[in-house]
Amino acid sequence: MWVCCRLGSGYQEEEGCASNRKRHFKPNSVGLQKSVDKHIAKVWLIGKDEVWFVPLSDIEEIEVLKTGDKYDEKICNKCHCLLPVSDFDQNQNNLHGIVRRPSCKLCRTDIDKRAPKSRQAKQFEKKRPKAGTLFKCPICQRRSIVGVTAKIVADHNHHTGDIRDFICDSCNTGLGKFRNGENYLKNALQYIQESG
Repeated sequence: MWVCCRLGSGYQEEEGCASNRKRHFKPNSVGLQKSVDKHIAKVWLIGKDEVWFVPLSDIEEIEVLKTGDKYDEKICNKCHCLLPVSDFDQNQNNLHGIVRRPSCKLCRTDIDKRAPKSRQAKQFEKKRPKAGTLFKCPICQRRSIVGVTAKIVADHNHHTGDIRDFICDSCNTGLGKFRNGENYLKNALQYIQESG
């Protein structure tokens, strides 16, 4: 059963048992309730990837399929907390209404801190391929006409903010989906190789 731990406190699991000291985690953390013993529930918190013993009075059962842009609350894809949709910035509109970012404003602040450094970005922008010129993406190797058959973007390291190079928008989206992490890409390659 999916639950929301509203107060964000409990006893972390240590060697299969509850620790002696009450500790805190993010309020409204979402997890899977594993078991209940009297007034305490054993909950695996998805955002922390840890098991905690949480008082039943602090837990609320939730229907995860009834969260998101069409509802009053949404689960952040970074911290995995159940928050009001107003805690998520608007990303775009579609036929069904507003689509909000998958990460809450607080998590976005951390993400946005790693945006390209402005001085370097200005210098790099001078090297941007001109609209209508031929461009070959260093990742997919696809040739395109800048601004006509492909959008070209400045790719940056999400850990340092340093700009790496210009790449096509498709590859930039792909890197973003893999969270720009080397391990994610290695895991994807290993998965493909093992799956045939």
